[in-house]
Amino acid sequence: MEKQDTALTAVNDQFRSLSETVYSKIREAILARELEPGERLSERMLVDKLGVSSTTVKRALQQLQAEGLVEIQPRKGTYVVESFPAMEENTVMRASLEGLAARFAASKATDEDLQEMREQIVEMRRRTEKDTQQNISEANARFHSLVHRASYNPYVGRLIDVLRNFDRDLRHQALSDHEEAVRGLKDHISVFEAIEARDGDLAEERMRRHILRTLEFVKTGMKKGGKKF
Repeated sequence: MEKQDTALTAVNDQFRSLSETVYSKIREAILARELEPGERLSERMLVDKLGVSSTTVKRALQQLQAEGLVEIQPRKGTYVVESFPAMEENTVMRASLEGLAARFAASKATDEDLQEMREQIVEMRRRTEKDTQQNISEANARFHSLVHRASYNPYVGRLIDVLRNFDRDLRHQALSDHEEAVRGLKDHISVFEAIEARDGDLAEERMRRHILRTLEFVKTGMKKGGKKF
């Protein structure tokens, strides 16, 4: 059966730069396994599918190589990496960085930042009560992005974005369980309360604990199902 590529469609996004959009589309195809580990990426195929220049595709592939998603081999071609970092180690690293972002946000967030987080908490509560796993996941990711932005440290946010590439399956598994989604909502509320109170120590500790608790939840579920983590 021919593989259906849903991410690799022609670029038509007026709100982002062309190179950013191409990079995002190829990355999504890799993470969704539409482009499989070890697969050779044809620049011509990407140019044709995305309807962009070879220069734009080359820039996107270079950015993906910097993130560890592809490997560019001189005179051989570009390949999707064979394997991603171990999920558990990756998530532990992300927990530390997310904690730092929350700490920085506690001291740097503006009133406008706090209001956006407050509104997002309301949206997360609404989606947790009524919505699908995908929509809950999007709302949660939006809250984390607001915390990253309020840290006013672009390096922390960029590093977290790279690490989030490799453990999104973990996040999706956690949010597919309604009770865990409710616990996650409570965690996010507690993180926001610490940021709003300008308590950096508490914000960092709560954010780290939230991510590590989610990790343990998924590990426990996989062990019960006889799966390896």
